[in-house]
Amino acid sequence: MFNLNYVNFANAYRRYASLDKDSLFNTLGWADKVGSSGYAHNGAVLTSLALLSSGVPLSGALRIEAGPLAGAKAFNGANRLADWLSVRHETPETLPLDKGLAEVAYQLFGRRGIVAFIQGSGPQGGLIGLLDGRNAGALCCAAEIKHPLEVRFWQLP
Repeated sequence: MFNLNYVNFANAYRRYASLDKDSLFNTLGWADKVGSSGYAHNGAVLTSLALLSSGVPLSGALRIEAGPLAGAKAFNGANRLADWLSVRHETPETLPLDKGLAEVAYQLFGRRGIVAFIQGSGPQGGLIGLLDGRNAGALCCAAEIKHPLEVRFWQLP
């Protein structure tokens, strides 16, 4: 179990999310990996970087080659990162999908933390990211194309 703080996590997440793919890859020492399989500018990588910046040691498949996080490992798949968090952080709140993603957005509105939309396509599938209290609708809309089977939420103080 880690002591995650929303403010620190959100600041790190937004700092990395504000970078375009080339800038992010240069920062991480991955400039030569643009277009390589597994290397992406996605929610799993951004969430991993924010967790690493918050002092959480991850065991993902992507080794960071440069910058303040050099030597650390990030995840590139939302399903895999969500599973890792479920085992090593705390049991997430699981939100029912029986009434659709609009109802999930309603339940998440005003809350802050990490939300994962688990897809049935394996460890690389799904969507994970920062829930900031106002973006529940946008995250649920983005997740809709993934046809999630489950929604997991970790509230951060």
